[in-house]
Amino acid sequence: MSRLIRAELLKLTTTRSFWVCVLLPLALVPLIIAQTILGPGTGVTLDSSEGVRRVIAAASSGTTMLVVIGILVMAGEFRHNTATATFLITPDRKRVVLAKLAATTLVGVAIAGASSMMTLAVALPWLSAKGVDVGSYTGDIGIVILGGLTATALCAIIGVGLAALLRNQTLAVTTVLVLLTVESLLISNAPEVDRWLPAGASNAITQVATPKGGLLPMWAGALLFAAYGLAFATTGTRGIAHRDIA
Repeated sequence: MSRLIRAELLKLTTTRSFWVCVLLPLALVPLIIAQTILGPGTGVTLDSSEGVRRVIAAASSGTTMLVVIGILVMAGEFRHNTATATFLITPDRKRVVLAKLAATTLVGVAIAGASSMMTLAVALPWLSAKGVDVGSYTGDIGIVILGGLTATALCAIIGVGLAALLRNQTLAVTTVLVLLTVESLLISNAPEVDRWLPAGASNAITQVATPKGGLLPMWAGALLFAAYGLAFATTGTRGIAHRDIA
C-alpha cells in the first residue's frame, strides 16, 4: 500500500494543476485575514472569541481546493485515459482508491498545516496591533486550527469519493460549484437547513461562528462531515469496483 500511496503522491506533484490548487489557498490567507480585520463590520467585536475565530478561520482557506484536488486525483485517470493502465497494474481497485484517499488526505493535512502557520504568522501580530490580547484566546485559536486541519483532510476524501462516483472531472467540479452556490443561498435564508449540509458541517468544525449563529456544535459538525466523507468514499469505491472502466 505504501508504494501505491507514494505513486499517487508522485502523480499529484508532477502536475501543474496540483500546484495551482496548493498555492491559491496560501495566497488567499493574507487577503482573507485583511478582509476580516479591515472589512465592513459584521456586528462582531474583533476583541472577542467569535471575532478572533473569524480571523483565524483563514487557515481553512484550502478546503474547497482540496475537494478539487481529490477530484483531479480520481477523475483525472478517466480524463487522461490512464484508468485502464492503472487498474491493470493494480487489479485490486479498492486498494487503488484507498491509496488515492490516503494520498489526498496527507496532502490535505500538509496544505492545512502550511495555511495554519501562515495564518498565525500574519494574524497574531495584526490582532495584537489592534489591541487584542491574543494570549487570552489561545483555546479559540487552537480549536479553529485543529478544526481546519480536520475539515481540509475530510474535503480531500469527499473529492476523491465524488469523482469515483461520477468519473467525469468536469461534471464533478460543476457539481461542487453548484452545491456551494446552493449552500451559500441557504446560509442566510434557511440556516436551519444549511447546518446539516457539508459546508455547514465544515464551518461548525472550524467554529467560524458560534452555535447560536445556526451551526451545530463542533463535535456534531465533525461527526456529520466525517459521515459525508465516508458516504462519498464508500459509494465511490463500490462504483469503481463494480463498473466497467473502459
